[in-house]
Amino acid sequence: MPQAVISYVGEMPYRPGGIEDLHPFVPCLQAEMGDELLFKVWVQLSFEGSINAIRQLERRGLSTDAANQVISHALVRYGVDRLEQFVTEYLSAGSGPAGSSDVWRLTTDNVPQLLALVEHKTCDYQMRMQRDLFCTAASAKDASGVGKVNGRNAAPTSRPLCQSCALPGTQTICSHLMHPRVTALISGASRISERHVVDALCDRGMNEVRNVDGCRAGGHGCWQRIVAVEPPDAPPVSPLELAEAFDVLDAVWRLAFDKKKPLLSLSTVATPAALSLRCTTRAEFETRISDLADLIDRIKVDDLYLKPRSEEELEKDKDKLKASLNRIEDCLHYHLDRAQHAAVDRAIKTLRTIRQARNAEQHGITEGGGLTAKLRDLGIYDAPPNWGGAWDAVRARAVEALTTLRHELMAYVNVQ
Repeated sequence: MPQAVISYVGEMPYRPGGIEDLHPFVPCLQAEMGDELLFKVWVQLSFEGSINAIRQLERRGLSTDAANQVISHALVRYGVDRLEQFVTEYLSAGSGPAGSSDVWRLTTDNVPQLLALVEHKTCDYQMRMQRDLFCTAASAKDASGVGKVNGRNAAPTSRPLCQSCALPGTQTICSHLMHPRVTALISGASRISERHVVDALCDRGMNEVRNVDGCRAGGHGCWQRIVAVEPPDAPPVSPLELAEAFDVLDAVWRLAFDKKKPLLSLSTVATPAALSLRCTTRAEFETRISDLADLIDRIKVDDLYLKPRSEEELEKDKDKLKASLNRIEDCLHYHLDRAQHAAVDRAIKTLRTIRQARNAEQHGITEGGGLTAKLRDLGIYDAPPNWGGAWDAVRARAVEALTTLRHELMAYVNVQ
């Protein structure tokens, strides 16, 4: 399952207009996949918006300092919510904005939305039964406990009690916080005056969990938010579709450059025919993906269509230009409009990953995570044991990549 990690970078000095033009707190968050930075963002509120929000909160009885804290918390909450949505869309679609950073600028128009974010705390451990609200993180020693609800210890609570509890709310709680235990402080009149956290576990083993209040965005430096999505099912591919995708790309290639210079150099029909076969075992998967990688290696781009180079550049790039995918990438970057390069790069990256998966399987390469990691890069998370499904998914990804290259090349043909 593909996932990304959101972390809180801190309050960054990103104030091009000067501090007087902004709310004085500018939180920064970032999302990463492995070692790759996906996106970094700063959340700004205009000075006018800040004053408007402070005035509204002061009318509710808060001091100016308390109002500023509420607004700062709301900006962090806004950033986490919006960044989670962005990352979810990225993981689902596999594409994001052109840049790796941005500034989300909020104004007076956004103040109602900001204040609504912090008006009421939501908690995954709240459970409502008819008119009553219960805390299902209750400690076994909670004197106010009423037994179990859905197998969990439960105790009476209310929204104000939950609001004042140190356990962070659903929207900003650290993804690694587990098994909190909450108990009630009972006044002399047998009335619950407070609910507070007595214990919790951290899935990363961080000692900071002892101070649960900091297990939120903007709290402990180890705070993280994990965003994961189920990989999309591979679209069905007919037995002949992959071979046809190669054929059509070859036809468009000849149309674009020279009908006498095919893209594919084939000496036998056995390899294309093998692409239509299914598989059920790991050995069969190895054979199928090897056949596909061999066909990719048979891509042949004439030197005439590569980017012109000086003698020195030719010597420098000599080894690089031995690889078939490097040659087609070099050719398309040279001939196609720059706006088409991103789509070309994504398609070729998919084909490279398929070759890397073949190499990892055949040669036992473990660098970069080996076969399992390469299959995950292709959106495949259940092989082993589902080798048949893995091959269907590989074929689907290859068809998508070849179709993309064909579309981009056809766009080039149409403007010639």
